[in-house]
Amino acid sequence: MLLSLCLPTFLIFPMAHADENDPINFIAGISRVHDNNLFRESTMERSDNITTAYAGVRLDKQYSMQRFKADFTLTAYRYQKYDVLDFDAKDYKGAWLWKLTPYLSGTLSADRKQQLTTFEDYRNLSVVTLQNVRVSENQHFEADFSPHGIWHLLGGATRSTQSNSKTFQAEDSFTMNALDAGVKYDFRSGSSITLMGHERRGNYEDRTINTATLFDTKFDESEAEAKLSWLISGKSQVNARAAYVTRNHDNFSQRDYSGVVGRVDYRWMPAGKLSITASASSDLSSFQTDYSSYTRNNTLSISPVYALSDKISMRATASASERTFLGEVGISINNGRVDTSKSISLGVDWTPLRSVTIGANLARSSRSSNLAGFDFTDTTAGLNANLFF
Repeated sequence: MLLSLCLPTFLIFPMAHADENDPINFIAGISRVHDNNLFRESTMERSDNITTAYAGVRLDKQYSMQRFKADFTLTAYRYQKYDVLDFDAKDYKGAWLWKLTPYLSGTLSADRKQQLTTFEDYRNLSVVTLQNVRVSENQHFEADFSPHGIWHLLGGATRSTQSNSKTFQAEDSFTMNALDAGVKYDFRSGSSITLMGHERRGNYEDRTINTATLFDTKFDESEAEAKLSWLISGKSQVNARAAYVTRNHDNFSQRDYSGVVGRVDYRWMPAGKLSITASASSDLSSFQTDYSSYTRNNTLSISPVYALSDKISMRATASASERTFLGEVGISINNGRVDTSKSISLGVDWTPLRSVTIGANLARSSRSSNLAGFDFTDTTAGLNANLFF
């Protein structure tokens, strides 16, 4: 039903436009994408055409020192051939940006995201055409005390949940609670340094202890984090993050891991029409199978954006990554699995009116692995139209 309503919306409100001062705005959009290797298979690729339509409402209202923001969106995903993958998503984001005094402020927020798990990892051939819809939810509280506007004392708490509609033990459903504390220093130049500590407790909701597979039910995670936001000049900025993460499981130490993670983003704006963002990152992620406990993913990317005019802009992204599967538990031979992925995408956006955006994009991605059956190449091409009023 949602799919049939979105397109007429563009015809009913052709001159509607959004005003940044309006407390409430409505959004709607539709896209059509052709994917020539939907299931990310090494051979005998299967293609499909995916239509996505969404409609939603956004709220942004200031009351005295308090600000309230909300975003609720309904999205319909429809597959032309493999309609077993069809689903409707209900997503939301809400936040209260509270301030008790000029020196004490913070955020109380909640969000929910519902999406189909990609087939890059969810690739069991017996269920390859069955959908695994993942729901991610977060509730977050944070406080910032800064009597002088230079030093900040930071604290907060977060509850996160992830649930899969199908069994996916490598990235299983879980609930995690976290406590956060730290300090931040603001320089007069606009740069800042932040030091944070995070303590997390997680629980895999759908598991029972299994000594044969070494799948645990609970874990503790600690993270010491440093962040830098450096305004080099009016045309360039660096955002960097470095952290040390340690995860320990209650019953099976074979699944434990620790290490350094980080990310650096450099944004350069040499001219008013051109901006370039270059990024480098290294992450550790839990990925529990019978041959691995976690992965390290090292990524390099570059993303230029060029404005051809006030109404037309072009964008591109190129990235390369290496993903190593680590933490062998001795159940089966790992063979040192390493995946190398590359991708490139091109897109153009046209804004004929303030409230209307029409775009097109083309993307090519590939993965090579030292284990058979994990290689693939994929090409997608799509068109989209979006309305904001």
